[in-house]
Amino acid sequence: MSAKLFSLEGKTVLITGATNGIGQAMVIGLYEAGANVIFTHRPSTDPSETKALILESNPTSKSIVETIEVDLADLKITDIGSKIVDRAISLSPNGKIDILVNNAGITYRSNLVDFPEEEFNKVLHVNLHVPVHLTKLVGAHMLENKIRGKIVSTASLTSFQGFPGISSYCASKGAILQFSKAISSEWASLGINVNCIGPGYIATNMTDKLVKDTSKSDYILGRIPQGKWGSPNDFKGPVVFLCSAASDYITGECLMVDGGWMSR
Repeated sequence: MSAKLFSLEGKTVLITGATNGIGQAMVIGLYEAGANVIFTHRPSTDPSETKALILESNPTSKSIVETIEVDLADLKITDIGSKIVDRAISLSPNGKIDILVNNAGITYRSNLVDFPEEEFNKVLHVNLHVPVHLTKLVGAHMLENKIRGKIVSTASLTSFQGFPGISSYCASKGAILQFSKAISSEWASLGINVNCIGPGYIATNMTDKLVKDTSKSDYILGRIPQGKWGSPNDFKGPVVFLCSAASDYITGECLMVDGGWMSR
């Protein structure tokens, strides 16, 4: 099998939420595969460490690494075009966005009765409304420029299963999966593949307390057929696969990276 099948040489990727954890591993993997990468980061987050890791991962690459500073939680939907999409197109060496990865996400824990409305809506805004609008604008750009495009959004175990205390997160992740399935049907014949990638229990900064809670961690590990927590690096191969020619006949799917959790 030719390595060219998985090559992203000459492609430009726009990815959100790439300065740590799963997103950071994704953007490194995409760059290693040859892509130009443009990633968003919050004003409070210094992107230099992530940029250095990306460049170090493929030191002979001539692909570019650029950043866009934006706080998705405070971003108005009407500003997504000018502050992210137009900016990314101007930074792209080929003046195009070939691949969009909607990875940024937040959560908030509360029982529903006491859930602050502002926090509930913020989770929906970042996890659903922003990626939906990014998909709409980038998709229009792909269609207008006849780009064989790839769009990947990060789903979750909660796209399929309800977890107590995070109803807004469950709602947003269930919706992003169904949205992706709907748009995949609209654009399949037009050369754009729309898929999701679904993390299981992954050891990151966000799950550090859970990893260290012996009783909860033991329960989780007992439920995972592989018997171990996932690593952000486990997402390099899957995201490159979904963004490359290797997955040209795959659309409307959710590739679970969960150690077998959903098999039970």
